[in-house]
Amino acid sequence: MFKFKGISSEDMQVIIEEEEHFIARAAQRYEVTEIEGRDGAIFDVLGYSYVERPIYVQCLNINKIDDILEWLNGEGEFEYKDRKTTARFYAELSPERNACIRIIDTTFIRDPFWHKINDAFVQITNNVENEGNIESRPILRLEKGTSNIVDITINGIRFAYNFNGEPYVEIDCKNKTVLYNGLDRFRQIEIGYDFPRLNVGNNIVIKNSGDCIIKIRRKDRWL
Repeated sequence: MFKFKGISSEDMQVIIEEEEHFIARAAQRYEVTEIEGRDGAIFDVLGYSYVERPIYVQCLNINKIDDILEWLNGEGEFEYKDRKTTARFYAELSPERNACIRIIDTTFIRDPFWHKINDAFVQITNNVENEGNIESRPILRLEKGTSNIVDITINGIRFAYNFNGEPYVEIDCKNKTVLYNGLDRFRQIEIGYDFPRLNVGNNIVIKNSGDCIIKIRRKDRWL
């Protein structure tokens, strides 16, 4: 069973042949440079590609065909086995008769990574664990304590933030945004090009100076 755009396959009365296509591992992108006179080649890793797989959708209730065609259209949140990602259905959908059911031959496209479905902010102190199987880029929420300025190091990345009297800030380490109540606060952070990332397993958190509550989500990530 899976969910797409908040609607389950059970509700839509569909079955996917070979659901393992959902969990196929994303391929790494790379560039190859071959140099004359040098054995082998130089490989530059460029990150992970999206996953694209053909799937066959069995429609058990032909009266729901129109609803299914509308549902499997475009981009949305995709849930499977207690994890979530972003998936897309862009290909033409053309139901074909097979006995008393309809089969839709289409293409499933998803982002390379999975996160937990239940991914609320959790408070951390001296360390934080990435329970996944690949480096993650979390969202940090700093809640002001007695100090207006805090200086923090997470997994070797050090930064300072000035609350300027505001109660909290949310720092998205993937998109490199710094927001309070939806408003940009990038001018109030001192940080280099790199934002904190979490290695698989335990990561050290250090409050170098100042006082705040540190909360985190999107800390666990899987291929």
